[in-house]
Amino acid sequence: MKGHRKTCGTDAMMARLLPCPDIVTYAQSGENMWNTIQYLQAADAPDIVPQSVLAASYERCRTFEVRENKRHIDDVLGEGETRNFLQQNGKLVTYGQLVIKEYMGDTKEARDLFIFTNNLGRILGLWSRPEIVAASAIMGLRAGASLAEDSAGTNAVALALTAQGPVILKGEEHLCRMFHDWTCVAAPVISTDGTLIGCLDISAPEGPVYEKLALARSIAREIGRLVGNRISFGGITIRQREVLALFAHGMSYKGIGGVLGISTKTVEEHLDAVRIKMGLKNRRACIKKAIELGIL
Repeated sequence: MKGHRKTCGTDAMMARLLPCPDIVTYAQSGENMWNTIQYLQAADAPDIVPQSVLAASYERCRTFEVRENKRHIDDVLGEGETRNFLQQNGKLVTYGQLVIKEYMGDTKEARDLFIFTNNLGRILGLWSRPEIVAASAIMGLRAGASLAEDSAGTNAVALALTAQGPVILKGEEHLCRMFHDWTCVAAPVISTDGTLIGCLDISAPEGPVYEKLALARSIAREIGRLVGNRISFGGITIRQREVLALFAHGMSYKGIGGVLGISTKTVEEHLDAVRIKMGLKNRRACIKKAIELGIL
């Protein structure tokens, strides 16, 4: 996306960053993000990807015959294949979109590109300002495209999925020159049972990488928690928890039913069951109570 530096340049920090104390082992509950960022700076976070790891990735890419001067991602599903792919991953797509949009705010004001993939690096969705999304599509960066090394060369998503850990990748560290204008941070999305289910990448031509790393970790952790939590709380079933989670994110009854494959009436019955079990008078009061109980 060369030539979009002015359009895509990033501001100092997105306003809605949440604390991410699990990034560093010493962090205490409630510690604000700036302490985490300072720790990452002191720990020389840009070296999260050692040179030996980068060299190994470059070598694999050359084995795959990935060209450094390529201008387009190789493995991109066709329109019909992409539609089937997104349908097969419907729940993951929905949860990802809900969480990412909640964190990033109005996409019309977005300066960074948010990319969400499955556990193989195939893109489930990407969000930013319309012109940034359109420019990305020229390189093949769209839903259905693969960011695996054999398709896109050395990149943050592929490395984060391989390492199952956070990655900061500077522009020139990408194998392919088409990504050299972009600094990327990526965090694996891991469910509560430890299963790797996807990856969240935030890319921009420039800007503060430590804040973006913390944001990526927060988003990835939230998606993993929503998708993978199979624990029942106080008689509240897994299905009831799923309905409540989608309801808490502002989805309509019809939308919830579409995602979970149940009727609108069944959605309402699940929410009423939660309300009764919690001893509350209305459905929306369940959201606050669920957060207090650790259900959401």
